[in-house]
Amino acid sequence: MTRSSCILALFVASFAAAAPALADSCARISTFDSAPRAQQLFPAVLIAVDGDLPGPTGAPSWRITPGRHVLKVAEAIEPNRFTTTQNRERDGRRADRYKTLEIDAKPGITYRLAVRFYPDRRNPMREGRYWEPVIWKESPEPCG
Repeated sequence: MTRSSCILALFVASFAAAAPALADSCARISTFDSAPRAQQLFPAVLIAVDGDLPGPTGAPSWRITPGRHVLKVAEAIEPNRFTTTQNRERDGRRADRYKTLEIDAKPGITYRLAVRFYPDRRNPMREGRYWEPVIWKESPEPCG
């Protein structure tokens, strides 16, 4: 075996050993809408992670580093769940239209984000008690 083939073999072996670590060096947040409506779970809109835009806009999932994160979330509950008056109040909310959710992300896990709807808390709408952000499912998925 030549010197260059030995170096190449060592590089390939090192990369192969590091591949599992690379695959589990991140976690993901997903807003893909598959939350069960029977459990009053509806789409969430991820506004920010730790105060920064998650980017790119419209993506269904985002990589994050393992560890503690604060998610800023908006609700996207279907308008037909509310009366016309409730929808006007809901659309008129500005300062309190977002809520936060803290998570402790583990490497190699995808966190499915949704909002839980509380139909019995729709009045008054301005208080925003009718929903809260939740992680409704955690799935092992390598980031690689």
